[in-house]
Amino acid sequence: GSSRQVPRLHVPPACPPLAAMRSTLRAALFSGACLCAEAGLKTQPKTIPSPKQGEFLTNAEATKAFAWTDTTRSARQAMEITFPRSAGWANGCFWEGGCSDGQVMTQEVVADWVENELLGGPDPFADHSGKVPVPWPSQNDTGDQLGDGQYVGYSRRQICFITAKALLGADTEGYKNGLTRILNTTVGHCGSPIPSVPRPSDYQPSALTGEFGISLWNLVSACAADPSLKDGQHGPLVLAAKGKARADVEEVREAAGRAKLAEADLAACRYNDGDAGPVTGEGFAEMPVGVCTPPTTGAPGRDFMAGGVTRAAGQAIQDISAKFLGGYVFGNACGLGGGQDERLMTYFPEVFVLTFFLSQDPQHPQLREPSWILGARMLHVGLDGTTRFDHRMELDNGAPLTSDLVEVKVGSKTFVIASKTPFLGFMSENQDFLNESAVWDGSRSVEDMREDMFLARQNRHPLQRAVDKDTWFSFMYQVRAWHSAVALTSYHEDVRPVLRALVRSLGTGPFGSGLWWGDSQ
Repeated sequence: GSSRQVPRLHVPPACPPLAAMRSTLRAALFSGACLCAEAGLKTQPKTIPSPKQGEFLTNAEATKAFAWTDTTRSARQAMEITFPRSAGWANGCFWEGGCSDGQVMTQEVVADWVENELLGGPDPFADHSGKVPVPWPSQNDTGDQLGDGQYVGYSRRQICFITAKALLGADTEGYKNGLTRILNTTVGHCGSPIPSVPRPSDYQPSALTGEFGISLWNLVSACAADPSLKDGQHGPLVLAAKGKARADVEEVREAAGRAKLAEADLAACRYNDGDAGPVTGEGFAEMPVGVCTPPTTGAPGRDFMAGGVTRAAGQAIQDISAKFLGGYVFGNACGLGGGQDERLMTYFPEVFVLTFFLSQDPQHPQLREPSWILGARMLHVGLDGTTRFDHRMELDNGAPLTSDLVEVKVGSKTFVIASKTPFLGFMSENQDFLNESAVWDGSRSVEDMREDMFLARQNRHPLQRAVDKDTWFSFMYQVRAWHSAVALTSYHEDVRPVLRALVRSLGTGPFGSGLWWGDSQ
């Protein structure tokens, strides 16, 4: 448990040759238990050696800036809440952060960087008088700080700063941001990630004491090691963009009439259901083994949700979320658990920070869907689409810090942005259509639900075939939800060039299935 003890590091395998990756656009359609897709655009983004600094920007009608309250604890005291007696701390040694020169992110190193360089150095919000700016849309019924079709960007250093402030107990005066709130909301049923080490008796279990807290501190470690943040630099841009209101079904049908599946270059993978491996045959494009390797006993394979260096560059993760990104974690979870969207919040800490900071909703202070988070990184490995192996959650020391930065233009300004793993969250419109929530409130028994679950798991439930317009979870509305989430026209004109530059593939599992009980066929 000593903070000076270097734990087992994740050593990524060698990168696949670029020749192994196709350079045409591939769409994603899936069947079976858990599958993935890989795709690419015809041009690959160009790496920029001299990054242009990120900054706060938004197309919202107005912006409000909020002062920080004082921090309530030191960095070491905050670490002790998440890592009692240093248990669970991973000494990061990032390949692109000086690992070869012996730069190891121990607790002492990270705490010193937070207090003396991040919070004690040049203020990344100096242009806003030291206050943190927040978009303030005229549309006030969205549950978050972005109206339909709006976006907001912060620099990587600003994201690190917001994260550190929240971890050290600071809040925003006059703005009830969800990040500070979730870290300080007690979740009585949460256990400890390290059960053998007791938690401090004076601090109640919360997201701060669980995997969410671990994930955020791992983000801060990556910030401390990041060459793009040296000497007060802002580093690259991180951009959150929300889609416009859902399109009409007829509009989607017209778009479908102009699209040809034969030109989609579909690639599919049978990940863990029988004859596992890339799907071959007429109509299917080649699926590199590097993104389609079945799991082995006790360890995940490679699929659309796996991280690490072998992940297809620019392959976006499609997160089938609730109406709000991250699912039902606020006040209910301290980390790993739930479905795909809850788990991804721990593997993408920058997504977690923006998702919760950009809302002050009383019940679910989270960014609404559909939304892209561009420039965020998957900083952990050990997860796959089955989420069977998620508790590994190993810090990825091979995560890119600067090597995946590409130049993009947002409106009239040019920035660099991380390109490895674009993130998309959206909801399929069939949540609870089997009324499984009645089991939780006690109005329906597990036995009564059993037959529905048995049929749904086999894609044989009659309601999974609903296609009429009067059924709210009809198949046509599922297609509309997906189209509205991925269509370029759903997003502001400023964001579209960024999406074109970064998103070279769409990776997803059985659409509409899993906890949604949709039809994965």
